[in-house]
Amino acid sequence: MTVFSIGDTNFEVDVAKSSISLKEDGTGMVELIIDIHGNDDVFMCLIEPDDAEWSWALYPPAFFLHGLRIPQGQGGAFSIGMLDAHPEVEESGMYMMEHGDVSAVNIIELSARRLLVSGMVDLCGKRLPFHIDMPRA
Repeated sequence: MTVFSIGDTNFEVDVAKSSISLKEDGTGMVELIIDIHGNDDVFMCLIEPDDAEWSWALYPPAFFLHGLRIPQGQGGAFSIGMLDAHPEVEESGMYMMEHGDVSAVNIIELSARRLLVSGMVDLCGKRLPFHIDMPRA
């Protein structure tokens, strides 16, 4: 099972819509591009009751991280650590009806088998923990 959780809610990952890519930039670095989308079917079940926590949302969350450059040649496994230590990141955040800033991203691990991301997101005036854990094909 995949995990795309915000607070105590697991939206799961829509693996078909999500992508992870590494592009060589010709300088000995690779650019990491991550786009992760919550599962539509799980989301629809979560918002079904009128008083559901997420009933205000029209679509599941989407996490993105673009422009993180990492040294090449680490055998395909990366442990990036704190995102704040990488000022070159062009764009990062989460969309769920509005852009939510991500912060305190303390885990970004990428291997040939899985992606892990954990941190905090600001959504609609609330600061909530988020966690992504998904296998890579």
